[in-house]
Amino acid sequence: MTFGMRLMKESGTVPDAAAPIAHVYGDPGSLLPVSDEQFALLRSFYHYDRAPLDARVDAVEDGSPHWRKQTVSFTGPTGAERIPAFFFVPKNQSPPYQTVVFFPSSYAREIASSAALDLVSFGFIVRSGRAVLYPVYEGTYERRKPLPPGPNAVRDRNVTWAKEVFRAMDYVEGRPDVDKTRLGYYSLSLGAFFGPIPLALEPRIKASVLAAGGLRFNVPPEIQTVNFMPRVKTPVLLINGMSDFAVPAPARRRFLDLLGSPPEHKKLIELEGGHVPSDMRRFFRETLNWYDTYLGPVK
Repeated sequence: MTFGMRLMKESGTVPDAAAPIAHVYGDPGSLLPVSDEQFALLRSFYHYDRAPLDARVDAVEDGSPHWRKQTVSFTGPTGAERIPAFFFVPKNQSPPYQTVVFFPSSYAREIASSAALDLVSFGFIVRSGRAVLYPVYEGTYERRKPLPPGPNAVRDRNVTWAKEVFRAMDYVEGRPDVDKTRLGYYSLSLGAFFGPIPLALEPRIKASVLAAGGLRFNVPPEIQTVNFMPRVKTPVLLINGMSDFAVPAPARRRFLDLLGSPPEHKKLIELEGGHVPSDMRRFFRETLNWYDTYLGPVK
């Protein structure tokens, strides 16, 4: 082993190194929704046959002081496979429960097992007295499988995701311990980018929170969320980090403007932090306040 000392000679300022870093991001104003006639064709991609769910509870865990975790499953939109899911029942509340369907971040696409759920992402909702349904969507956790290259495969997976959200709503609607009139949607990053699609097509969703979401560029029209945003009519809260490297401020404003929800029922909150805000205390508080306003306070 050789020991030594590394020296550095100051060479002065290099102008190019001190120059502002350019953002590689599309022009939000270039994204324009399709007409109603064109949208009628796009939404036909999302039709599915509402076959029997054949729902069952496969396991129950009661170790948490805050919730009872039920491992459940039900028939998917094609009938060819079952969708596993986790239904978190709050211990501080009695039925019928307000229920929120969760769509996770890309974390769920990178982890091989749902035994390692991202509890911190949604646990605060359960602790507020609301139930949460967390489906294992196609391409996540145990249902991971390689995606063929090309835009058509991406399109098909997004269409499947939406249909699985619809089946998740079928499932919660069929539970006797759920308040069918107070159903919400909550998503983080991946699920927030995708979120306008189910929000536009699923009338049972009464209030939504999309965190760390943004606009899409260079995707097929069937999954271009800008085509769906004006068709969203329910209350939507957007939460982004002020220094979000993935969604610059003009894209956040454009996202809000495109939503078809009445101006008084849509809101953008920008918190300290990057792609996911670091001010988690206010993140949680704003999310719960939104559900309190539009689903009603939990008593």
